[in-house]
Amino acid sequence: MNAFDDRQAIRELLPWYENGTLPEREREAVRALLATDLEANRQRRELRALREAIVDDTTLATDMAVNLRALQTRLDAPVGAKPNRLRWFACAAALLLALGGSTFFAGLRVGTYHTLSTPAATPLVPADFELIRVDVARNVDATLLLSLAGDPQARVLLGPSEHGVATLVVPRDHAAVVMARLNRDPRLRFVAPVPR
Repeated sequence: MNAFDDRQAIRELLPWYENGTLPEREREAVRALLATDLEANRQRRELRALREAIVDDTTLATDMAVNLRALQTRLDAPVGAKPNRLRWFACAAALLLALGGSTFFAGLRVGTYHTLSTPAATPLVPADFELIRVDVARNVDATLLLSLAGDPQARVLLGPSEHGVATLVVPRDHAAVVMARLNRDPRLRFVAPVPR
């Protein structure tokens, strides 16, 4: 470790030096550094100002005695206060049920979730054709997608959808060449065969 690393390691002890929790050996090392290092002194001034701001702010200060008295007051509440807690619990339960129900019905409206690698059922195609799933950029339509495929027998079976997903049908013996060509184009974010 060189001298710069030593100085930096000692600078990193400044927060603990300011709050008085350093062991004596490290505290002496920080004092020696502060005697000769302007940057360490600047950082110490910033830490001191920050600490004073936090201590002076009554909303940030933690007074354990006040918190303990507030907790004791709540624990010693009269028996008549229970209906308020019960009412609060009933409201929270009703809100939770309403939120759960609305989330469930929102999911039903959206429909079944599918990923690009496990899509919804696709129309049947002859066995000698391969399906290729493609995720395209916004400006790529079906005509451009066919030209990017570069195969006269390729056709777009589905899409591109509003999310940019399309399915191509390509002769099986041309599929590897078409997929390689499509994978090279930066406008296509995902190209993969559809499992059948």
